[in-house]
Amino acid sequence: MNADPIDARAAKLAEIIEWYTAHSASVVSESDTRLKMIDRILREALGWEIENTQTEEDAGEGRLDYRYTVGCGTRAVVEAKRTTVNFEIPSHRSGQAFLLNGPVFGVNARYAIKQVVTYCAFKSAELACCTNGNQWIIFRGNRLGDGRDVLEGKGYIFASLPDVQGAFSLFHDLLSRESLTSLRFRGVLQQAEGVKLRNIGFARSIRTQDTRRLLPRDAFAIDFEMVMSSFFQRLKGETDADMIGACFVVSDESERAESRITRIADDLVHKVRELNTDTGRELANLISQVQQLHKNRFVLLVGTKGAGKSTFIDRFFAHVLPKNILDGLVLIRADLLHCDGNIAHLHNWLNSTLLSACENSVYGTEGPDWNETIGAMFWKEYKRWKTTTKKVLYEQNKPKFDIQFGDYVEECRKLDPHDYIKRLLGNVVRSRKKVPCLILDNTDHHSIEFQEAVFQYARSLYEAELCMVIMPITDRTSWQLSKQGVLQSFESEVLHLPVPEAYRVVERRIHYLSEKISEAKSKQNASYFIGRNIRLDVNDIEKFAHALNRIFVESQATSEWIGALVNYDVRRLLELVKNIVSSPHLTIDRLFAAHTLNDADVIAPWRIKQAIIKGGYDIYPSGEHQFVQNCFQLIEDPPTSPLLCLRILQFLRDVPPANEGEVAAFVPISEVYEYFAAMGFESRSITQSIERMLAAGLVLNYDPSVSTVEKLTKIEISPSGRIHLLWGTTDEDYIKTMAQVTAIRDENTFQLIYGYARNMAQNWANVLVSFVDYLQAEDRNWCNIPTHKHYSGQGKLLNRLNRVAEDAKRTADARGGFTRFSSKYTEPRNHGSPATKSE
Repeated sequence: MNADPIDARAAKLAEIIEWYTAHSASVVSESDTRLKMIDRILREALGWEIENTQTEEDAGEGRLDYRYTVGCGTRAVVEAKRTTVNFEIPSHRSGQAFLLNGPVFGVNARYAIKQVVTYCAFKSAELACCTNGNQWIIFRGNRLGDGRDVLEGKGYIFASLPDVQGAFSLFHDLLSRESLTSLRFRGVLQQAEGVKLRNIGFARSIRTQDTRRLLPRDAFAIDFEMVMSSFFQRLKGETDADMIGACFVVSDESERAESRITRIADDLVHKVRELNTDTGRELANLISQVQQLHKNRFVLLVGTKGAGKSTFIDRFFAHVLPKNILDGLVLIRADLLHCDGNIAHLHNWLNSTLLSACENSVYGTEGPDWNETIGAMFWKEYKRWKTTTKKVLYEQNKPKFDIQFGDYVEECRKLDPHDYIKRLLGNVVRSRKKVPCLILDNTDHHSIEFQEAVFQYARSLYEAELCMVIMPITDRTSWQLSKQGVLQSFESEVLHLPVPEAYRVVERRIHYLSEKISEAKSKQNASYFIGRNIRLDVNDIEKFAHALNRIFVESQATSEWIGALVNYDVRRLLELVKNIVSSPHLTIDRLFAAHTLNDADVIAPWRIKQAIIKGGYDIYPSGEHQFVQNCFQLIEDPPTSPLLCLRILQFLRDVPPANEGEVAAFVPISEVYEYFAAMGFESRSITQSIERMLAAGLVLNYDPSVSTVEKLTKIEISPSGRIHLLWGTTDEDYIKTMAQVTAIRDENTFQLIYGYARNMAQNWANVLVSFVDYLQAEDRNWCNIPTHKHYSGQGKLLNRLNRVAEDAKRTADARGGFTRFSSKYTEPRNHGSPATKSE
């Protein structure tokens, strides 16, 4: 379909009119009208989608005919009448708008209008339409709280289908799917009612992205970037196994988890090693005993995404677990990160992955030999064939018997891999006297339902054979399983891994780097660094390491910023640290000065923020930053208040903790819509804002795998969202940086700020104050704050912005650099009611 489908739809309307002209006699009842005319016009000529169209729904004491939804809400209601119900619309008035309580509308039309207005009230729909298939009346059936009587509004009339065809562009602008989605109809109807509409065509930023420049870097920047790549980019230390153990942030909880898993493994390994497996009686007794005593051999590692659960597992088996215990285990690992996340495919994926992993761990690439397969895994079946069903073949032609039995085993492996895996696990214990240890890693990268399905699959193996299972899950999944009673009915060991503090993650990396520097200096051999393509002098690397320590470890504010911006995800944290140090806003000479002068303040906090926000550019790179978002322009369509995203974050931050036993600080998505609808915000603006904040990590859904508003249940403000709320309402560095790249919709304000920004170094306070004035005035054009205690936080948000502007004035005054000015945009202008703005 073309970007603008109006021509194709006009042709469809012509076909419908041609058909009706030839078959009008067959259109008698209201059902005929709907089936043969209205249904076709709505779908073929206006683009209404079936999945967004509901019919015959209760609305008060009546039943509406059509309801069209956009997102989570109703946008339009259509009342259908049979063709014989004449609205008495004068033909020469077609394509014009008239007062709904005026003389143009006759008795039948007035009755239909009042009827559909009632339905709009029950469904909270804005647009209303009455039609008999031939005649059409389109108007706003709900004024969205602007205080005006619905019947005092105006509605467009079309006296016949040929009149619709003659003014199809207007008809399409009023009732098409695109108009309902974008709210174009509102502007058309408001203009007909004489509302002075805002000109939102103007939108310019002081600096556009095509004018941004990459800043020059120091001569040694690339060399030091190699240091950062080697020590701060890799999380698992793929090329340096020692890094796994040395850089893991040990906590009381992680040590407790290590101790508990070690005891569990030691207990099982010790028991299995002492088994007499000749008869299998002792093994059966052990399995029975373990099941009866509910020994905790199923370990759930609980922590938020990015808390380092996978790194904990790697480090535990590589560096912590004693070798004598490790030798008694067979590690069988499945990385769920490689699964597509489709629950329907999960069982088959796990069967295939674990079967391959199990065979490789137990037998290597060659697989089990014939005697082990028959003697341990399929002996009962082999014996039954030998003595009963295939006895004759066994006695007369044993080679052929063995070939057929081998085919049977292969068929079992292919058709029932789950059972085959159980046999393999049992064989590890019976034949090799070792304990299978299943590790189902990275399940927390998928939905809660997916993690629960993995949990149930693991249980099926755990309950069938003697084995140990380690499965990392998120804290939300743990809470969900507990709520459903799964954990209560199934014995498991739940071990919690807290998110390490940001400064401790960086500190461990710096400490590891310092150890390698000391080794190189003591041995007078820099081969370790040369092997990593680091050609710098060891003394310079040492200065660099000390500078990093002062900036990221000894500076509490910096560590708090970077930890929150990545939502305490260790992988992303290391990436952000690397980006900051590589930024030209932090030059190498300043890093060395921080070490030489023994003062981290040599690098001012504002420079660190510039490095965080701008990266390698001279302005903020809009749309490309992984960690920092422009909260004043998170969405561009539909136009809305530049403070909407900050207002949503403020609302989520103000939510009190939930009751004990429930997830704290999560808010049902419906409450978010209700809260901001009361301020006059459109649902589409709210939807787009939440989707962008969800994608950027400013808000978190209860189920972390959900990325669309339609599937959201509850949301909360994230640590990154809290930092953005703080910076967006209190931080002059962030605000003045975003003032340069935010599209300004008022031409006078744009010219004012543009003039100041020509000499940003001198006029920064003027830029900041003018921009804050603009933000607040523009915000007033889109919303009203109810005078209720639940909205007090929204007022405090504005107060914080005012304080930023006042502080900037005082600072500039003290330096003699603030110019008194009068912005034409500091007072709200009359653009109609904030709740009835045109899109």
